[in-house]
Amino acid sequence: MRKNESGFTLIELMIGIAMAGIVGGVIYSAYNVQTRIYTEQDKTAEMQQNIRAGMSYLQREIRMAGYNSKDTTDVTCDATKKKPGIHTATATTLGISMDLDRDGKCDDPDENVTYSIYTADNIKKLGRKAPAQNEPVAENIVEIDFVYLLDKNGTKSQTRTPAGLEDIVAVQVSLLAQSRTKDRDEKATSTFNLAIPVWGATPVAAKKWEFTDSNRYRLLTTTVNCRNMGLL
Repeated sequence: MRKNESGFTLIELMIGIAMAGIVGGVIYSAYNVQTRIYTEQDKTAEMQQNIRAGMSYLQREIRMAGYNSKDTTDVTCDATKKKPGIHTATATTLGISMDLDRDGKCDDPDENVTYSIYTADNIKKLGRKAPAQNEPVAENIVEIDFVYLLDKNGTKSQTRTPAGLEDIVAVQVSLLAQSRTKDRDEKATSTFNLAIPVWGATPVAAKKWEFTDSNRYRLLTTTVNCRNMGLL
């Protein structure tokens, strides 16, 4: 009597292997796409967090520039009898002083700070120097730009290089953040044209930042009123 033997033929095995390969390829492709999307979203979220953190510090301390709790001319910040306010103002550097502890001076570290971009460990960072050591406020901040609104005797003007620091009443801040790592695919040139506020009649040259690498970038621009400036 012949036994009933069951099994797979070679053709059936080959078809099964081919189908398993197709399914595995689809699964891997979907996983690869999801991983890439997650990585891109993570890089974008990190950039946004960095740039918002840096802007938050700048906004808070620009608003406090010139804070004088005694509301008199007796408060001085150094040997030259300089009053609280903005002591350094260029297109890429902003230094401010304020009397936070109400002792009539601006000699404590957090009362005299300077913001600029610096490089450490091959990473560009937004630095807060208070007063001698740079502390990183946000990493991968590659560009910064300051435009100043001046109000002198009721006449408004704008500039990146103010002569009369006591006339500054507002500051436009622009920060450009860069992704921590490059994208896998090559990208076209990234171009950022800074929007210049319409303040007064004095023109300010437009500024453009261009990059030809495969990094992602985010630009954030805001205007901060110096609420303690020009009060005395």
